[in-house]
Parts: sequence; structure tokens; C-alpha cells
Amino acid sequence: MFTRRVRFWLVVGLLVSNLAVGILSLFFLRSVNQRYAVLFERSIPVVNNLRTLTRELGAVQRLARRIVDPDNEPNWKELSPLMDDISTKTRVHALDISNAELFKETPHADAIVAMSREYDAKVDAFLLLVHAGKLSEANHYNIDTLRPAYDNYQLKLDAAADYVENQGNNLRDRYTQESRFFGGLLLAFAGWPVIAAGIAVLVLGLLIITLLVTIFTPEFGWNKRLPGNPKPNA
Repeated sequence: MFTRRVRFWLVVGLLVSNLAVGILSLFFLRSVNQRYAVLFERSIPVVNNLRTLTRELGAVQRLARRIVDPDNEPNWKELSPLMDDISTKTRVHALDISNAELFKETPHADAIVAMSREYDAKVDAFLLLVHAGKLSEANHYNIDTLRPAYDNYQLKLDAAADYVENQGNNLRDRYTQESRFFGGLLLAFAGWPVIAAGIAVLVLGLLIITLLVTIFTPEFGWNKRLPGNPKPNA
């Protein structure tokens, strides 16, 4: 009767543990999926805006070079409004990037805003020279002032992109470590019958070894120490 009860409770314990492992695994997988979704929602829009801003800045610089090109001089009136329009779009995207949650309380947001204002002011100064017909001066301004500002702007954007990448890698590594740790706990919890059986075999082995030592090494007086044995005569 006792053996049947033990078997019954072992089966019940095994079923309960398997059910608990399944439920915990489900909740953990949902948690991991949600955290990865948040990671993508935070990173992907910022990366896209950085790409767009980089492409637009490149377009502004190409237009500046074409405007002051002597071979393209007749077309500057058509290109300058396009350059101004794209420059306006860069300001919008720079502001969107600086307001991203990923850049809160980081120096990257302030750096991007500052560079956006500086570069935009230089673009306006370049266009003023162009509209005044001073294309030679505009060319020198582009080489000496506007292009270095563009290069510095790109360095700030590269630093921001590296920050986004590092943040994503750090979070991914942390999630991976947490997954391994939780997976190990679940494996240990799910394998408790094997652990219990191993402990039982170990205890049984120790008892058998103790019994064999007691039987085959009487010279050490093991049998005298066993309860119920009569004391030796004086």
C-alpha cells in the first residue's frame, strides 16, 4: 500500500512539474519576444532615419558641387531650390533622430542638433552667394567651409550609428545570457526525477558499501558499534 502511494505521488509530481515547465517556458518566450520587439521598435526607426539623413546630406553636397561647376553654370537656378528643399528635409530628420528615445540623456542628441543648425546655416550662406551670382566665391565657400562641416556632420552621425549598434548588441547579449540561465533552471527543474533517482542510488550505494565494510573488516570492530550487539567481556 505504501509503495502504491509513493508511485502515485511520484506520478502526480512528475505531471505537475512538466505542466509548470511548460507554463514557465511559454511566459518566458513571450517575455523574450516582447523585449526583442521593443528593441527593434527602438532601433530600426533610428537606423532608417540615420540612413535617410546621410543620403540627404550627400545629395546636398552633390548639388553644391554641381551648382558651382563652371560647366553647369546655366542650371544653377534650377538646382538651388532643390538644394534648399533637401536641406530643409535634413533638419526635420535630424530633429526626429535627436528626439528618439534611444538617444535620451546621451550626448549624441545634442551633437546632432548642433551640427544640423551649423550645417544648415552654412547651406543658407552658400545659397546666398549663389543667388547673388557670386559663383566663384560660392565655390571657395563650399570647399573651405561647407564641405568640412559636412564631413564633421558625418562623423557625428557615424558615432550615433555606432552607439545604436552597440546598444543593440549589448541588449542582445544580455537577453541571450538570461535565456541560457533560465533554460538551465528549467532543465534542472524538469529533470528532478532523474536527480532524485541519482540521490537515491548514491545513498543506497553508500549504505551497501558501509554494510560490506562492516561485514568484511571485523578487525576494526564495526560489529561492536552496531546497536543490539552485546558488550565484550572484560
